[in-house]
Amino acid sequence: MDKLKEKPLLYILAFIQFTHVMDFMVMMPLSTLFMSAFAITNTQFGLLVASYNISAGVISLVGSFFVDRFDRRKVVIVCYTGFILGTLACGLAPSYELLLAARIFTGLFGGVLSSSMLSIVGDAIPFERRASAMSIVYMGFSAAAIIGVPAGSIIAAHSSWHIPFLIIAGIGVPIFFGILRFMPRMGGHVIEARKRNPFQQFWEILNSGNRLRGLSLMALLMIGHFSIIPYIPNYMVHNVGIEESQIGYIYLVGGLVSVIAMRLVGFLSDKAGSFKVFAGLSVLACIPIFFITNLPVVSLTVVLVLAAALFVFGGSRGVPANTLITSAALPHQRGGFLSLNAGVQQLASGFASFLGGLLIAEGPNSTVVNYHHVGYLAIAASLIAIPVAMSIKPVGSTAPKG
Repeated sequence: MDKLKEKPLLYILAFIQFTHVMDFMVMMPLSTLFMSAFAITNTQFGLLVASYNISAGVISLVGSFFVDRFDRRKVVIVCYTGFILGTLACGLAPSYELLLAARIFTGLFGGVLSSSMLSIVGDAIPFERRASAMSIVYMGFSAAAIIGVPAGSIIAAHSSWHIPFLIIAGIGVPIFFGILRFMPRMGGHVIEARKRNPFQQFWEILNSGNRLRGLSLMALLMIGHFSIIPYIPNYMVHNVGIEESQIGYIYLVGGLVSVIAMRLVGFLSDKAGSFKVFAGLSVLACIPIFFITNLPVVSLTVVLVLAAALFVFGGSRGVPANTLITSAALPHQRGGFLSLNAGVQQLASGFASFLGGLLIAEGPNSTVVNYHHVGYLAIAASLIAIPVAMSIKPVGSTAPKG
């Protein structure tokens, strides 16, 4: 692809990522509102968060059979349309059961959407510049934390939890037209993919130790992050003593520092190597994970420092990790592999959220009990991920190919 056309494409992918992540993250600071509005438990809230991931994971697994047989642009257009409609349904849902159903519907499109974005970066950007490109797309994550989550929590606190979802759906409309304008047709892989039986293609993807290690890395990354993330607001309010109105500041500060960190991590990954950067970030991420899940009553300042460290070290390791994973498949396999990878990502994050809800319990005065156990799980997953990442070799490297 012409380098002049890369930036508009990457920025429209970042805007897609912004709404995609915002749709997921906005639920977390609103956990107390959901639990109050529907009179549900921590476990039921965990299921509400996990339902999107499980739905997205299942459809991504199914999508791995056929997604490479279509132009990537067409896949994004269809999936983003479904995502907008699903988010709108979430905003209009009048009950816990219907909201749960709307989250499942939205996940059906969000899962394939996330893998398609990574496939586009893998197809359009050479490996030597891919981490930097990935960091631009991941800026959507930071922007969602800076703008979307604090704004969503403030708006919900002064109106209702319905409004943030309706706003996200509204923002998605101009982004949809941006897709039509800036995303080129990307069907160079289709001819090769259609030569193969979908089941043969799926078997080729799985019949590789290299790609299986890539899937394992994604699963460990999700467990190391999303087992603790959904329960931070409840723990901070009921155990640490942070005001509910201050929760948005956690995501605001975390997002601001990660904007800088994402670009820096992308640059360092291209220069020093994605594995080295991933390993360093994974070790450093264990520090804020430990302290956040063991915090006593402290000041907001301490919480914000730890949250910033978690976003920088924990969140930005997704840039080198996805660069490694994306490089483990050939172009005609990439969409199917990354759809399968998205399935693993969504199922693992959903499992992590649900497992976190099972490990913790409610104590006196709605305090969160056993949150430190969830922290130890996240630390273990983060450390195990390092040797797994080291074993992943880019296709075409001098290392043995999978």
